[in-house]
Amino acid sequence: MSNSNQKMFRSTLFLSSASLITQFLGMIYIIPFYSIMGGEENLALYGYAYTPYTIMLSIASAGVPGAVSKFVAKYNSLGAFQTTQKLYRSSLVVMLVSGLICFMVLYLLAPVIADVQLAASSDGEHVWGHDEITNIIRVVAFAVIVVPFMATWRGVFQGFESFGPTSVSSVVEQVVRITVVLVGSYVVIRVMGGTIQQGNQIAVFAAFVAAIGAIITLAVFWFKRKKLIEASLKEDKTGITLSYKEMYKEIILSGIPFVVIGITFPMMMFIDQLTHNNALAIVGVPSNVQDAWFGMLNITTQKLVMIPVSLAVSFSITILPFITKSFQQKKFNELEHQVSTMLLLQLTLVVPAAVGMMIMAVPLYTSFYSFSEMGIKILTIYAPVCIVISVFSMTASIVQGIEKQKFNVLVVLLVLVIKAALNFPLIMYFHTVGAVISTLIALFCGVMFNFFIIKKYGKFSFRKILTPMLEIVLYSLIMLLAVEIVYGLFVLSLDITIRRNAIITLATCVIVGSFIYLVVIFKSGLADRVLGERANKIRSKVRFL
Repeated sequence: MSNSNQKMFRSTLFLSSASLITQFLGMIYIIPFYSIMGGEENLALYGYAYTPYTIMLSIASAGVPGAVSKFVAKYNSLGAFQTTQKLYRSSLVVMLVSGLICFMVLYLLAPVIADVQLAASSDGEHVWGHDEITNIIRVVAFAVIVVPFMATWRGVFQGFESFGPTSVSSVVEQVVRITVVLVGSYVVIRVMGGTIQQGNQIAVFAAFVAAIGAIITLAVFWFKRKKLIEASLKEDKTGITLSYKEMYKEIILSGIPFVVIGITFPMMMFIDQLTHNNALAIVGVPSNVQDAWFGMLNITTQKLVMIPVSLAVSFSITILPFITKSFQQKKFNELEHQVSTMLLLQLTLVVPAAVGMMIMAVPLYTSFYSFSEMGIKILTIYAPVCIVISVFSMTASIVQGIEKQKFNVLVVLLVLVIKAALNFPLIMYFHTVGAVISTLIALFCGVMFNFFIIKKYGKFSFRKILTPMLEIVLYSLIMLLAVEIVYGLFVLSLDITIRRNAIITLATCVIVGSFIYLVVIFKSGLADRVLGERANKIRSKVRFL
């Protein structure tokens, strides 16, 4: 295995481990937070704030974090270290200014966004009104000031093929956020006798505090590595010099696809936000449950589904600098190996996770929230969507890495048009589940177009990975059968609508399923094709494999 591929695996391990830790913490904290807030309808306000916040955050960042990572990787591969220093120093300042401007825009537009949200809702009594939605959007807007700066700094480290700072800072960010969310909302609601609205405001303000914690962490790493980075400047003998105009022209052109990809999922959620309640009202769903079902769609089930998706995001972040480097150095065989390896590694993890979430939807939803027929129904349909989201993120990064990012814009526009066209009729017919189905169809179309672009311009043959992809599906189904047997035995003896029984059932089935799947992929040799020599290293430590 080449040194570049070894670095890619190591970087993936760093980011994947950090993602697992942050998502595990994200899973655990939602249990007490759900209890403190008192149900899905009270979490809907949280969702109303985060969707416009995420969209504005993508605009504020303008794709610069990803573009900076790609720019630094590109010019470092050419030995132009002085050019990269000039870029990352100025980009941090630009992102701080951009964050301040977008904060003010979101703060001032909060009443308008609230009006749009309420106008898109059906007539009737709802839990949250204009003032509540306006206030919580203004609170979360403060995070827009600092998050783009933080993300860009992470991009600089990633461009240097250093993923440890991103990993550690993301864990610190999550720990700080969860601490503020839980302690703050509990003190406000349970100790001080405050309102649910105030508890939600504390929860969204935690994003600002958490970003500050992450920035401090990145600063510590930077000062430790500053001497090494400055030493590389003396090695720059390329004579490559770019003006700020030339640099930012390249950054903007590279950044536009990052913005478009970054807002894809938030925009799909925003489409749900604008159509969900109205579509339900047309088919006679009572207004008093519409916000609860929306909370299940965009908060409770979405958090569970995003657990395996977070791994895909870490893979996408990891692969971009390496693909860019291989492409710039015209090492096409290495590039093909990197693409096939990362796609297979991603699917090896995400497919069984999605299958497991589908079959274990009842104990999974009940363990983290409470038994809810609608919540479980949404989660069952939502689970396989995580595969499509993951592959879409990965293939979009590959398209960028082979310098065909202009197609990213067209693909995302297509995805959003399909989502918008299908959402209303599907929600009317299938209720809240219809919003999930429209997301699945739209993203699947996006994945197919990305595959076509990669095949045509990256000269990549997907036939080489077709067999291992089918093996992953087969072995996931074998795992599914084993889990189904264990799950059936628990259902016969326990009432899994009770949280304690659901947790016992879930924990046991996860352990059994993981064991079966690991044994099958290692004994079959699939692990060797995906992990290479690392498979034998794992075998030497885990004897039963």
